Parts: sequence; structure tokens; C-alpha cells
Amino acid sequence: MNHFIIFLFLIPFPALAQVKDESCKEESTHKMHECAFRKLVQSEKKLREELKTKTFEEWVMIRQRMCEGAYLHYKGSNIYSKMIMECSIEMNNILLQKTKGLN
Repeated sequence: MNHFIIFLFLIPFPALAQVKDESCKEESTHKMHECAFRKLVQSEKKLREELKTKTFEEWVMIRQRMCEGAYLHYKGSNIYSKMIMECSIEMNNILLQKTKGLN
């Protein structure tokens, strides 16, 4: 599984960062954050079912560093945490797609 996670680093990250989740376009920032948080919890639940606990924990650390780095220029803004959550959801979904059929 570690080789697979390393493989994901070969995917051009800026391309991932441009994908937007249209379903969390609420009227208020608070509602957008709530929506993104719910989606993140759902994607992590699915991912936990596919990965060993240690692998999942390592993935969360790697994913967090990558998303924070990709959106560093938004740090301090009121949408920064939402963007980090959306990035995390996108990366989780990509990993879920790639792990189908491996087990």
C-alpha cells in the first residue's frame, strides 16, 4: 500500500486543486464549511473501510501537508479551512478510486 501512496505523488497536484465541488456552494461561509465538513467525514469513513489504520493515519498526515501547501496563499482568509477540506475530500476520493480492485 505504501507504494501506492507514493504513486499518488506522481499525479500532478495542481490539476487536483482545480477540481471544485459544486454541491457546497451555499450562501454563507458557515454553511459552506458545514457542508465541506460533512463531506470530509463521509469520505474519511469510506477510506477507513479500505485502508489499514496505520496507513489511513499516514495518509491523513500526507494529505494535510499537501493540501495546506497547495492553498498556503489563502492562509488567514475565512475560506482557507473550507479549501483544505475540499482538497482533502478530492484526494480521498482519488485514493478510493485507485484502491478499488486492489483488495
